[in-house]
Amino acid sequence: MSTTATLPASGLSVWAREPVGADELLVYESDRSPVDSMLALVGRLVTDADGEPVAWSELPAVDLAAAALLVRRVWLGRTIQAEARCPAAGCGEPIDVTFAIDTYLEHRRRRAFRGLTALELPWFGLERADVRFRVPTVGDLTAAGDRAALVEQCVQPPSVSSAVLRRVERALDALAPSLDGLLAGTCPVCGAEVELWFAPIEYVLLELRDASASLFTQVHELALAYHWSEPEILGLECRRRQGYVELVRADLVA
Repeated sequence: MSTTATLPASGLSVWAREPVGADELLVYESDRSPVDSMLALVGRLVTDADGEPVAWSELPAVDLAAAALLVRRVWLGRTIQAEARCPAAGCGEPIDVTFAIDTYLEHRRRRAFRGLTALELPWFGLERADVRFRVPTVGDLTAAGDRAALVEQCVQPPSVSSAVLRRVERALDALAPSLDGLLAGTCPVCGAEVELWFAPIEYVLLELRDASASLFTQVHELALAYHWSEPEILGLECRRRQGYVELVRADLVA
């Protein structure tokens, strides 16, 4: 199984393949930051339309979050079911907030911004403001230690007034809308409104780690049943490996 998509900020067409056990192992054992972990994962699973590696550090930072959702789609499916608890006093009912990945991306698509001017790529300007700026890249995100450092890299001059900086931020939100945001739901018991913060990179990594929790058990079962080596088992696509595991378990209870 594989899937294709267009990254929202750069417009680059990419292709994601189904993961194998070695990819699961990378996710499950990673002790890197979420951004670095996701970069390692998409570097293995996602290529451009011609099958060539993607220069992630040069792409808008939001495209990495979109790629995380693409990997999630090919790995676990198109629908995300996030969990929360009702915050209302005396309730605490568990709540599922369910949405389709494609719908979420469409809702946060790029849009026009009044007063935006295109300069020499990759720079933009604003009418009636002596400033130029560019969309932060994945490389900027990994290099910048904080918001001030990110502004210094992506806004010239970085010492613009707070009013101009707010306009820049609104323009950037139109050019490359962040995929981090609040999900809204309603408690089915008390009717209270519930908000859940959704950050695709962090959320997807947690989901994939949970999905990979049984990897070692499955490797053990298949090695005992078929006498395959660990590299052979980890080289199987996830769905195929799970299919073999189901056959082994069925024989045990037959």
